[in-house]
Amino acid sequence: MDTRIDERPADAVAVCGLCKRDGPEKVLDDISFAVPRGRFTVLLGPAGAGKTTILRLLAGLETASAGTIFMDGIDIAGVEPKDRDIAMIFDNLALYPHKTGFQNIASPLVSRKISRDEITRRVEEIAVKLHILQILERFPKTMSGGERQRIALGRALVRSPRIFLLDEPLSSLDAPLRFELRSVLKRLQREQGHSFLMATPDFNEALAVADSVIMLRAGKVVCTAPPQEIYDHPADVQAALFVGSPQINILPAEHSDGVIRCLGIPLPVPPPLAAALNGPAGTPVRVFRLGIRPENIELRRTPPPPPPRGGGGPGGGRGTRGGGNTRPRARGPP
Repeated sequence: MDTRIDERPADAVAVCGLCKRDGPEKVLDDISFAVPRGRFTVLLGPAGAGKTTILRLLAGLETASAGTIFMDGIDIAGVEPKDRDIAMIFDNLALYPHKTGFQNIASPLVSRKISRDEITRRVEEIAVKLHILQILERFPKTMSGGERQRIALGRALVRSPRIFLLDEPLSSLDAPLRFELRSVLKRLQREQGHSFLMATPDFNEALAVADSVIMLRAGKVVCTAPPQEIYDHPADVQAALFVGSPQINILPAEHSDGVIRCLGIPLPVPPPLAAALNGPAGTPVRVFRLGIRPENIELRRTPPPPPPRGGGGPGGGRGTRGGGNTRPRARGPP
């Protein structure tokens, strides 16, 4: 029976109603999303949100309690992991310690009985892109953490599978190397047009590489959107607090007569908030919580009050030097 679906022809993967139970606990609860072909999609969420479980279900390493997974429009239920044509990159790298860098990268091609000349060509091609030609003859124990990470990336990227699954592949690296490798990942994804699905708890990482972000919490999808949209228009307070560093300020506020008062400071109503504060059927919202990103706060010095007429103090009526008050002012996003 042909189980192709026509609703998502542009998707490398489509997940519909996916559920996973561990005894009475719901690890995944009715998860649905799509990974567009040739795009970089990120699963974002804290530990325990279900990111790794989703990747393992896609790879066939675990079995779903309910739901359907489509790859290239085909239901892959019952398809063995080796036949799903997936490349997976783990945080622990899982390199073969007794094989050289060349042999590690070549291993998926050897198992598919690719010719020796073609294997050499592909390995050297990806090694050039990852700047690791000089370490191909070395063993993993003689490599730095970043070099081992590049070998693991090369082993995955030497193939052209349906989709690449990346389970927090950069989390164990120090910050400078992490920044460098995620830019390499994004560049290679764009150049080769691969479909990537990466799990990470780091929003900054998602912002750097993702075309689209699937935010997860407690086994459910909170929202799916481009990373900047999730930052600018979070789905709820928890989502707002999760993304961004320093963290967003959530403050009690009141609204009346077209003015917001927060911490005793009057603020104009930003146009994007006007409709929400007017409320349904013209019933305005009076009390609410106001989210202000730290980068949207400015400190401005107000001018000093004019001196009293006729002098009034030392300096012959001149204003005090450097006077004035500093008050915070909130501004909308740029």
